[in-house]
Amino acid sequence: MTTITGVRLTPVNIPRTTGFVCGHVVVELLTGSADLVGVGEMSDFQHLPKYHVDVAGLERTLTDLLRGLDVHAANELDRRLQESFPQAGNLYDKGSVIKCGVDIALWDLRGKLAGRSVSSLLGGAVRPSLPVAYPIFRQRSAADVAANLEVVESRLAQGFSTFRVYVGGVLDLDEQFLRRARDRFGDRIQIKSLDFSNLLDARDAARFIERTRDLEYELVEAPARERDAAGLAFVRDRTLMPVSEHVYDGGWAIRLAATRAVDVLNIGLFALGGITPARRVIAVAEAAGLRCLIGTTQELSIGTAAAAHLGVATSAVSVASDPVGPLLYTRDIVREPVRYRDGQLLAPDGPGLGVSIDHDRLAAERAPLTWPAGEVASVVDRVGAPTR
Repeated sequence: MTTITGVRLTPVNIPRTTGFVCGHVVVELLTGSADLVGVGEMSDFQHLPKYHVDVAGLERTLTDLLRGLDVHAANELDRRLQESFPQAGNLYDKGSVIKCGVDIALWDLRGKLAGRSVSSLLGGAVRPSLPVAYPIFRQRSAADVAANLEVVESRLAQGFSTFRVYVGGVLDLDEQFLRRARDRFGDRIQIKSLDFSNLLDARDAARFIERTRDLEYELVEAPARERDAAGLAFVRDRTLMPVSEHVYDGGWAIRLAATRAVDVLNIGLFALGGITPARRVIAVAEAAGLRCLIGTTQELSIGTAAAAHLGVATSAVSVASDPVGPLLYTRDIVREPVRYRDGQLLAPDGPGLGVSIDHDRLAAERAPLTWPAGEVASVVDRVGAPTR
């Protein structure tokens, strides 16, 4: 029997190419053997609401909670995590981010003990890699339109042909980007989705969809206010466009399925609390005949590797997924970052997650989680704080 002897948490601040700095916490589950450590990631704490956890206090709490437990006591480990960090019922619940980091590390540890990959523990790969859609962030100015067109051009040259486009800020600029992108790139690009991020009410989102539906995108995501199942169903029925929505707990998944509000469930490990609860939501999708995609808060390589293993081992994940975080950050904390090939994310080889912490890099990036000065819009759109 292998038991957990302690938990080590390391906060890091890693900038995106946009200049926005994201705080993450690297999780290490200790077993008493230096050669057997489970690694996980609490990803991107820089979402609203604007507060951070006490990392040192959380480390003590998790050690007290988990110490002495068999790493294979999955039911008891999950029970303790769920009771200690109950779901808050919103997308960016920081308790779910905490649980996610620990749960990922548990799967990594079990894989290392068995000498098998996480995707193997999940039943085996059903596809060789995970198709992904590269994100184009919201347009706030005419300069953003031009810059984002160049992003599409550069990513096309790197093998990415599928994109998702954030909309819902300045709608005229959103439409301008979409039309210019279609005119410039034609059928070279596939627009997977317009992501409204719950910024508009359902009627305003439906109006925008109707005026842009000639631009040939596959689906729309979160085209209503948060928790508005009726609004999602309205958009789906009114526009006849497939609708996707983020899922943050099993009850919300059941409600979306029962009300026929969506066609696709967005399965984000950060929102659900890790692989273990994500599998329960996937079971809801499979029973209801809904498709899935693997969502993201744009993790570093540890969190992205977990998403890759779940995605390649899940038949219901039939829509291009979203984890491209390692391409958006300027640095990482692993020896070998996850790899992409021809617009697809590869699940790393090797036991567990297949990624290893580079402790020199981790030490160099270690810093307290902080909030930089800036407007709320910079947090929502993941851009650097404006200069004053």
